[in-house]
Amino acid sequence: MPDPVSHSFATQDPVPETPLSSRETQRRLGWALAWGLGWATLLNLSAQHPLLVRMESDVQQWLYGWRGPQEPSADVVIVGIDGRIQGEGTDGSQNIDFLLERANYAGLTLRLLEEAEARVVVLNLPSSFVVPQNLGNENLDAPLRQVVQRYPDRLVLATRSSESFRRAEISIYNHFLPFSSLRLEYLVPPEHVQGVVQYQVDGAGILRKAQLRGVYLRRDSQEEQMFASVESLAFAKYDPEGASRWFRERGLGPVQFNPLGANHSIPIIPIEQVCPPVILQAGSGSASQIVNPSQACLSQEGIPPLDAEIAAQLRDKVVLVGFVGGYPETFPVRTADGSLIAAVELQAQILSSLLTGEVYRSVPAGLAAFVVLLMGGGTGLLLMLYRPHLRLGRQDWKRQRFLLWPVLGLLVYEGWAVAQFLLWRWIWPLALPALASGLTGVSLLLTLIILQNQERLLAQQQELDRLRRAEQEAAIDQARKLLYRVATDIHDRELQELKVVMDDLESLQWQQQQGKVLSPAVYDHLLEQLEGIGRGIRDQLNDVRTLATKLHISPSLREGLHRGIETYLDELVQSGGLTLSVERQLQPLNEPNTSEWFDQREDILRFLREAIGNVIAHVQPPKGDASFVSVSLTQTDHHCCLAVVNDGAEYAPSPSGGYGSKAMNTIARYLPKGSWHRTHTPEGYTHVELHWEMPSL
Repeated sequence: MPDPVSHSFATQDPVPETPLSSRETQRRLGWALAWGLGWATLLNLSAQHPLLVRMESDVQQWLYGWRGPQEPSADVVIVGIDGRIQGEGTDGSQNIDFLLERANYAGLTLRLLEEAEARVVVLNLPSSFVVPQNLGNENLDAPLRQVVQRYPDRLVLATRSSESFRRAEISIYNHFLPFSSLRLEYLVPPEHVQGVVQYQVDGAGILRKAQLRGVYLRRDSQEEQMFASVESLAFAKYDPEGASRWFRERGLGPVQFNPLGANHSIPIIPIEQVCPPVILQAGSGSASQIVNPSQACLSQEGIPPLDAEIAAQLRDKVVLVGFVGGYPETFPVRTADGSLIAAVELQAQILSSLLTGEVYRSVPAGLAAFVVLLMGGGTGLLLMLYRPHLRLGRQDWKRQRFLLWPVLGLLVYEGWAVAQFLLWRWIWPLALPALASGLTGVSLLLTLIILQNQERLLAQQQELDRLRRAEQEAAIDQARKLLYRVATDIHDRELQELKVVMDDLESLQWQQQQGKVLSPAVYDHLLEQLEGIGRGIRDQLNDVRTLATKLHISPSLREGLHRGIETYLDELVQSGGLTLSVERQLQPLNEPNTSEWFDQREDILRFLREAIGNVIAHVQPPKGDASFVSVSLTQTDHHCCLAVVNDGAEYAPSPSGGYGSKAMNTIARYLPKGSWHRTHTPEGYTHVELHWEMPSL
């Protein structure tokens, strides 16, 4: 058997949304916070994943490009050593631009500080310089140590750090530091002239941040000590007051710099322009010449003076001496703009950023994590607080504006973060809050849809149960009416006939008492009448199939009275029971889902069956001359009308009958404000109309 209410329920309006209980509201708020804080926590824990780092760096790179590269400071110059003399070939050792001798570095430093009058010199020494060097009784470290003792406030020795057991270690240039044997102490402390080179790349292998100071493990004493970076130490020696004010206002935490870009680089002066190589004859009478770079920066006879134009470029500047070009010890680093530059160039860019104030500071990690948590949790709460029903029609698009609240909140934060970046050079997280908000929104919306579907299924099940109970009540009413009508039919037909037979029997008994002789045919006739009465009663009481059919709601009516009427007419036409042309004007009614209406709807369909049955039995050819039958169903406000019209007349009217009209009277009497009538028009049309009042929804 099909589901008794599935068709009926499918045609009803969607179940209206009911207000949420406090427990349900708390449950949904729990889902909102769970998704929001869950995604935010996961993103915070995975913040160093290469994919997330790449996303954050791409956003920052876009902002760098939007703001444009910084203008380099005019107070920073690089003296580059690339291993070859500019403009010459690269074969052989005769064209080396600078010999990596300690005395040569001492001479270069003196030329820069004294002759060029540079304010600060930063030396990026070769890796081999970490080891003292002696030649016989000659201490080869002495010249550079003397320069350090003479100019401790204008010289910085760059020292590279390395990782050992997750601890940053540095070597101390003790052989270059003046030391008092009497007092057993440094005349120039290491932290005063040694600046640390330590660059931390992110998960994408790109350098964005530079540390201004840090605690490092000294390899000589195996003790930890605070050292400044090369850039911050050079900045402090170049402009002590400005650096003190800068560090006091902004602190000594890691800074993020804006790369200069390919078109705004720090000027690089080749080493051979500062220390011109001395050209000597290879031998007497020989035309060949050699370059003796060991004498290039030493104060000896034959050394040409520094070119005035070069000296002007170096005067009152911070001069960084280091390896550039293709030299093995350039230690290239990739910056945020994608360029691969030498370590000395990176030092120059960071120092330029410090001098010009073009540095960016990231908010503390705790604050950044809190922002991500706030965006995730806030998105969940906003979606919950402003969430209408999710199953919206096309005309309810305005109700979807609740989705704009989280988007608006995210846009406000992102705009504020971009303004902080562009105007005040503070770096706030941009990609992670957007991811937290987006993932929370999608997850929560899917969760809400699932929850609403569960609630809708529960409400539908409750509605199905209510409709089943209503149909059961209607079936009981139908059974009651059916039993009443069966009893009425038996009373009006068989019992009336039985009464006539009883009267005949009494008459025959009286005649026998009077001594009259009766014909056997009289008894046979009475027996035939009693047999017919018994057969009629058995037909009424023992037709179980007919009785069972009448005890449930007609399936065709579950989609509405108009659909039931249409189905009934189609069945008659297809079976050949109705051969007339059928005109239909069936308006869907606003039907309530109550047991009373289900019962009344069954009665109305039975009324139609009686009316159509009369048309078929009396005026449809060959019994009549009807050519069409029209069935209409209309509703005006609460008033409804079922009309059956035909244009036929019966050829041989039968004097018996009247039971169909009696059933139609009974049906009309039980309908709210029900009535029916049959009229004949002068044009030959017969109108049968049933009127009733539709119960309120």
